[in-house]
Amino acid sequence: MRARSLTSKTLVRLAGLVAVAGASLSFAAPAQAAQVTCPGTFHVLHDDRIGALQIPAGHYSIIVIDDRLLSCAEASDWFRQFLEDYDGRLPRPWVANNATGTFTRGRGSGVAFAFGAANTPSGGGTSGHHPVSGLSCPAYFRVLHNDRIGRLSLPAGQYRITLLAAGRLSCSRASSLFASFLRDFNGVLPRRWRLDVRTGTFSSNHNVGFRVKAAVGAPAQPAPIGRHPADGTRCPGFFEVESNDRIGSLRLPAGNYIITTLRGGNVSCSEAADEFEEFLGLPMGNLPRPWVLNARNGVFREHGTRNGFRVKPAR
Repeated sequence: MRARSLTSKTLVRLAGLVAVAGASLSFAAPAQAAQVTCPGTFHVLHDDRIGALQIPAGHYSIIVIDDRLLSCAEASDWFRQFLEDYDGRLPRPWVANNATGTFTRGRGSGVAFAFGAANTPSGGGTSGHHPVSGLSCPAYFRVLHNDRIGRLSLPAGQYRITLLAAGRLSCSRASSLFASFLRDFNGVLPRRWRLDVRTGTFSSNHNVGFRVKAAVGAPAQPAPIGRHPADGTRCPGFFEVESNDRIGSLRLPAGNYIITTLRGGNVSCSEAADEFEEFLGLPMGNLPRPWVLNARNGVFREHGTRNGFRVKPAR
C-alpha cells in the first residue's frame, strides 16, 4: 500500500480547521455534543508513521469530536499509543481515516478524535509528545533482507532505533544487540531479554532497552548505525529442508532456509549449500573435522578460521 503523507494540502487544510474557533468538521455526533480543540499541542519529535499515514516531525493539535465520550487526555494517550505501535495496525475496534487524520473507535462511533498541524507550538502545557522518553538514534539500522526475531517480522529496509529512558544504553550498543538478535537462529532472546512485539520493544530485567520501527524520512546522520547481515553475504534463493531434521543439537524444521557465507572466509554459496546438504545426511549429526557448530546462531565454521556459513529459517 502506498504511504499517504500529511505534508501538503491535507496538513494545510487541517491546520486551518484547528485555527478557526468552532470550526465545523463533518462528523456525525449526537445533539449538544461538544467538539473541542485540546489545549496545548502534541509534539512529534521525529518523522514517523501510523500504518500508511506518514506524520512529519512537528507540533499537532488534537480535536476531540465529542468531549462527553472522550477526554483530551485520553485522545492524546491514544495518539501516543498509535505512534508507538510497530506495524501501525490499530487495536480493535479503532479505525483511521487517513484523508482527514481522524481515528474512530469503530465505524459510526462518536468516540473519535482528529489531529492537524498546529499553526504555533503550545505556549504553555502540552498534550503530549512522542517518543515519550528516551533518545532517537541519529542514524538508521539497515536490514538487508526480510527477516524476523521470534514473532516480530522485519522486512528489508531501514529502521529507527529509540533508546528507552530507563537504564544506560548507547545507540552503538543497541545496534549491536539488535544485530545479535537478528543473527539468532530461532529468535529466542537471551535469558534476561524480552520482546514486546506490538511496539517492537526489546527490554531487559535491568531496565535497559530499545525500540525499533521502520524509519520514515531522512536520518540526522547519513552513515548507518549498523546493518544485518554484517558478518557475511546472503546467498541468493533458499535451501529447502524437506522434512524435520537436525544436525547435532540444531533442530531444523522442514521449510526454506537462508544461507549466509561468513565474511573473511573462502566458502562460496554453492560450497555452503553442498556442505549443508552433506551435514544433513550425517546419521549422528557429528560434523567432520575441522567443522564445528554454534547451534545458537546456526553457524557452521572450520575451527580456527573464518571459513563457514550461517543458516536461518526463511520467514
